[in-house]
Amino acid sequence: MDSIFFSITLISVIASVSGSLSVFRRASFLVATVAHSALAGVALSLLLSSYGLELDYFVFATLFAILFSAISTLFSKFYNIDTGISISFALSMALAVIFLSISRNVSTKIWAFLFGELYLITEKDIFYLVMTTVIVLLLFGFFYEKILFFLFDPEGAEASGINVKLLDTILVLIIALSVVTVIRSVGAVLAYAIFVAPSAVGKTFARNFKQSILYSSTITFFCLLAGFLISFSIPVSASAISAFIASILYLFAMIRKS
Repeated sequence: MDSIFFSITLISVIASVSGSLSVFRRASFLVATVAHSALAGVALSLLLSSYGLELDYFVFATLFAILFSAISTLFSKFYNIDTGISISFALSMALAVIFLSISRNVSTKIWAFLFGELYLITEKDIFYLVMTTVIVLLLFGFFYEKILFFLFDPEGAEASGINVKLLDTILVLIIALSVVTVIRSVGAVLAYAIFVAPSAVGKTFARNFKQSILYSSTITFFCLLAGFLISFSIPVSASAISAFIASILYLFAMIRKS
């Protein structure tokens, strides 16, 4: 129980930071793209393991997430960012399906990565969560002022001499690493709700960026903990319940705002 509580706390921190960055960057769908890109990396690792080559899924998932995030930002230079993200999403999903189609006996293994399960968190997963939390907070804290400037006034940031391409790369790296780390817990399919919905609610009611992250972190923690506790009573995935609660809270927030 202590490890689950600790994991939920870490997930809440990194999801609130990464989710808020994607929401304020107006590229929230990037979270879904990263999650499914990571899934393609997981599918490749499962494919190799089904033929006797056992490799850590985390390495493949991270490489694929960063690669397709970079492709998204590259495409956005020629079209709009939504088009770039959509193309990367489709490409990564196609690869994931291809890898899984030619793998042997991986149906049960892929389930945890698709929909997640807090009960399946291992010591290695907790290590990844701790490592990612430290990296995300260090990057976010070190570049905080520049990131804030870039998010609210990208043209002004570039005109002032800030390397906006580097900042955009850092934002993508933070989001990619965060999503990859939590897909074992919340799943690639449900990661979007866990990252974006609480951050969108936080943005709606917060007075500033720091307050938005605080609200988002609190909401994420509540949703994950509620999902975990409710799953004791009914035979439903804890991550699915958490994503459902987060989505409902977002709908109520939008109704109240209107």
